[in-house]
Amino acid sequence: VLPTLIIEFTVRLGYAIFAVATLSFLGAGLEAGSPDWGTQVADTWSLIFTNVWWPTLFPSLAIASVAVSINLISDALLEVFEL
Repeated sequence: VLPTLIIEFTVRLGYAIFAVATLSFLGAGLEAGSPDWGTQVADTWSLIFTNVWWPTLFPSLAIASVAVSINLISDALLEVFEL
């Protein structure tokens, strides 16, 4: 039962990262002063249209790379536990 719970936790953690970042981007996430990747993307979103894309790119890459890394860890754990 424990291997299944560990794998389920890692999969849901990736979803939670995307959910928190999305809610923060939309303004329904954490408090206004708290640092968050979704808030950073939202704050720099208007800069994309002025040809300044890098402040938006790096928090977006951080969100995606952490979520993908957690899912890869989940896949590796799935193979280790042979489920």
